[in-house]
Amino acid sequence: MQHHTLDVEIGRLLSGPLLACGPDVTIREAARLMAEHRYSAIVVVDAGRPIGIWTERDALALGTHATQASAATQPIATAMSRPVRALPAHTSAREAAALFAREGIRHCLAVDAAGEPLGLVTQTDLVMSQGPECFLRLRTLACAKPPRPHCIDAHTTFEEAMAQMRAHRLSAIVVRDPDGGLGILTERDVVRAVAQGALERQDTQTSVEVGRYASRPLRSLAHTRSLYSARQYLLEHRMRHVGVVDDAGELTGLLGLADILRDLEHEYVRELQDALRERDDALLASRASLRLADQVVESTLDGVMITDLAGTIERINPAFTRLTGYTEREAVGRNARLLSSGRQGAAFYASLWQSIETTGHWKGEIWNRRKDGTIFLEYLTISSIRDAHGRCTHYAAIFADITQRRETEERLSYLATHDALTGLANRTLFTERIALALARARRSGKRVAVMFLDLDRFKLINDTMGHGVGDEALTVIARRLRDSVRETDTVARLGGDEFTLLIEDIDDIRHVGRIAEMLLTTVAAPIRAAEQTLFVTPSIGISMFPDDGQSAKQLLMQADRAMYEAKDAGKNNFQFFAAPMTSCAMERIQLETELHHAIHANELLLHYQPEFDVKTGRFSNVEALVRWQHPQRGLVSPDQFIPIAEESALIVPIGAWVLREACRQARAWLDEGFEFGRICVNLSARQCLHDGFLPQLANILGETGLPANRLQLELVESMAMTSTNGGIEALLQELAARGISLAIDDFGTGYSSFRYLQKLPVDTLKVDRSFLAQIGDAASGNGSIVRAIVAMAKSLDVSVVAEGVETAQQWRLLREIGCDRAQGFLLARPGPAATMPRALPAFVADLEVHGLFV
Repeated sequence: MQHHTLDVEIGRLLSGPLLACGPDVTIREAARLMAEHRYSAIVVVDAGRPIGIWTERDALALGTHATQASAATQPIATAMSRPVRALPAHTSAREAAALFAREGIRHCLAVDAAGEPLGLVTQTDLVMSQGPECFLRLRTLACAKPPRPHCIDAHTTFEEAMAQMRAHRLSAIVVRDPDGGLGILTERDVVRAVAQGALERQDTQTSVEVGRYASRPLRSLAHTRSLYSARQYLLEHRMRHVGVVDDAGELTGLLGLADILRDLEHEYVRELQDALRERDDALLASRASLRLADQVVESTLDGVMITDLAGTIERINPAFTRLTGYTEREAVGRNARLLSSGRQGAAFYASLWQSIETTGHWKGEIWNRRKDGTIFLEYLTISSIRDAHGRCTHYAAIFADITQRRETEERLSYLATHDALTGLANRTLFTERIALALARARRSGKRVAVMFLDLDRFKLINDTMGHGVGDEALTVIARRLRDSVRETDTVARLGGDEFTLLIEDIDDIRHVGRIAEMLLTTVAAPIRAAEQTLFVTPSIGISMFPDDGQSAKQLLMQADRAMYEAKDAGKNNFQFFAAPMTSCAMERIQLETELHHAIHANELLLHYQPEFDVKTGRFSNVEALVRWQHPQRGLVSPDQFIPIAEESALIVPIGAWVLREACRQARAWLDEGFEFGRICVNLSARQCLHDGFLPQLANILGETGLPANRLQLELVESMAMTSTNGGIEALLQELAARGISLAIDDFGTGYSSFRYLQKLPVDTLKVDRSFLAQIGDAASGNGSIVRAIVAMAKSLDVSVVAEGVETAQQWRLLREIGCDRAQGFLLARPGPAATMPRALPAFVADLEVHGLFV
């Protein structure tokens, strides 16, 4: 049982500087200071002398004022308690605890011999520092008999909650939410609420509910837990109250620090008697302990060095001499800097000393220099040595040479991930690298190639010339492979004569073929080994991500299969999986060729999908959507050919055709008297950054006769948000100046930064359909993301269009949250211009009947 802390002086329990303010500071400002610094009290000082104190409990009295707002703005001097209770700093914690219990206080000043305040000792300091640990471990929470919690409803007014806490002298009150969940309102929460203006709001609103300021959830412990664990739990979470629950999980009590302190007080008298007796025994044993300590220091295998506060060495042990080379005569009297290696900079040592000053110790690895100049790595522990008054008088350093251990660890770590013969990555590291490469490729949209390389008839070299010659040849081939690829690529030896290569950031699959051809030539060059010239050829199999597989295992397996195809084809060649190239790659190349023809053969066409005003259900805008009517494939989805068009630069002529055709159709509708709002056209980054885009746009508007204010251009979010400091921002400003509407498409899937929207002349956001699809899904919430986007867009005076409306429930939500326009299959599917509805669709009338339009 630890008795030594029973008589610890309160001056040593001070956990921080004194929080103080002047008498004219407002109550709200004092509350803000307490909340900011997490202090339970603030001392009021006038002319350098403490004249009063304002605590969390005093904050409860504010609720008695007729006008809480005026109370919060009164000087703190009108609400403080006086005088401030003070105790000499040498007062024992036991005496202070008795005073706290006797006078019912939770704070007192610790003052020095001259009466100057040193800091504030709190009930928390006493509980967290007291010593009968064994007693606390043996006592359960049930034994402490914590009082039953006082509970109020979360809808109770803040003023009524304060009144109940005053009436029942409660330091905390349990708040029960409508869903049955529990929170807690403590005196600290009251102070925080005062600091946030709760009393002012109480005066201006009909009511301020206490649930707004309660802390949630109420943390609880089982009644079988020990008082010691409860104390540690409160300390860890920086709390002063914790709930107590029975075996059924029902809340039966609310344990506070005062309850722990009360339990401790019963043990103090007996503990004090035991402590005094044990102290006498300890004094008798101290001399023998000192002699034993000297023997331990002298015989330990770790180096020991004692210095004064300036770093001057005062004592070393024999192990110090063995590890550093400095004898006692050479070291004592000199500064510990004689061991410095110079490898650590000023920042390292600044961090080291900051740790020692704040925690009393530092431990870690450091490079030092022996007397003979050699550098060694040591594991060092530095501790402060303090006198009976807590003042630091010396530093003790204990260290061990771990240089050889570190070298061994690094060697083992290297061998765990590298081939011992060639130094290349082994299977383990190669698998890790593939996983990382695939993750990067999924983000960037680029390809990754995995090559499986096997040496033809290499077994013949080992069998006829010996494994020594074979190993020498493998080393040469490994070096050639490593030198043939970029540093960012990976070459590995899986074992025997099998190698793998990982090639990243591939834009064109033909580039992979060129690398494979180069490897065939490089590996097949003559090798000079054991005074003989060897000729070795490789067979290479190649798989591509994402075309041939989604995982490292799949890609390695496909590359291995392709390698065997290369061997079957006569060796010394390379094969793609599903030779001569992956079927997916062949499909893309074929589509690209056919897409070139489609532009000239007039196979492209536009479908149109309208947008509707959510409030009225009326027709607003029309979006033009490109389609490809292939003579053999039928209608080709944009998802299949638009990415190919982007990569091959065909998007520029396709985009120009779409823009011209959409403007022509819009002009035709205007001439018919069809009021369609604006025609909306998607714009790609490559298209708008093309030098001739603005002149081309002006020509199209001039030729078709479409007014600029009838055109809306849509940019995907990632393009607009990542280009605000480049050419796109200037282009958007120019387009807006010409009266063209600008929209951000698929909003929410990229950066979603409203800060950038403030810089861009964007007037419309089109919310990505994925967010609307979540509405009605119990696992995905109630459309909170759509709600947030609409609310924030309105604050920027930006219109919002919801894409992908497919259900009446989605339409109801859009009307409820004030979304401007909507588009989706529920309203109208994309179709040719001839099928475009010219009036309210029939389904609108049906929705009106069911109350969707008011």
